[in-house]
Amino acid sequence: MTNIINIFKNKSRYTNTIFHKVKNILQSNGYQVSTHYNKNAFLNLVIGGDGTFLNAVHLTNFSPIPFIGINTGHLGFYQEIEVDMLDEFVAALSKKEYSIEELTVLESKINNKKINAINEVVVKSSKNQIIRLKVFIDGNFIEYYSGDGLIISTPHGSTAYNLSAKGAILHQSLNGYQLTPVAPVYSNLNKALKCPVVLPNDASVEISVSKRDNYHTVFIFDGKEFFTQDYKIKIGVSQNKINKLILNKNHYWTNIKNKLM
Repeated sequence: MTNIINIFKNKSRYTNTIFHKVKNILQSNGYQVSTHYNKNAFLNLVIGGDGTFLNAVHLTNFSPIPFIGINTGHLGFYQEIEVDMLDEFVAALSKKEYSIEELTVLESKINNKKINAINEVVVKSSKNQIIRLKVFIDGNFIEYYSGDGLIISTPHGSTAYNLSAKGAILHQSLNGYQLTPVAPVYSNLNKALKCPVVLPNDASVEISVSKRDNYHTVFIFDGKEFFTQDYKIKIGVSQNKINKLILNKNHYWTNIKNKLM
């Protein structure tokens, strides 16, 4: 194993201060620090919040090198290390007192283009209008959906936008993902999913946008908008995974308790 650590950070002054502090600690313990993605590194260290973590995953094209984060943001659900834990983190790293957990990645296909997401895929209107969708699961027509949109989230993404839309929290170790309606519309003319649907890893979701709503529908992958002329999307679990370095096996439940309740 090499001693190279890739560091990714946001542009805030506070993050920059923590970056220099952790860089000095790492170098004094014999580690090399790279501020650009080095495929020979053994760790991707992200300093910032959840947005910085997601950006680092996409910037590295869903690197197989394990990720871990130092929280200098707000919620920081992905970021296990607090700024007062830097020495403790480096000590645990040197002693190899950690485990590696695999995180689910969603793979979407639009007009033969593949796009990955670690948090969620969202289908919604770009103009705050109702959209009408045809929803298929494993090739089976489920219903015509009407409402603000649909969220397809991974277990670790279930605590983000999905939770705000009254979706369930799925433990990040579960082999599955979730389909959640956003503000569904019920009437004699409109139908909608009434509750979230939890799917197994081998299930596929296909969504077709009605022609009348094509012009104002957008697909969003981890917060990044994607417009297309082909308004059909197929979503499933990718064979690729994100590796996350875990220092404390109870960190997930501590996060749930301290940050979401």
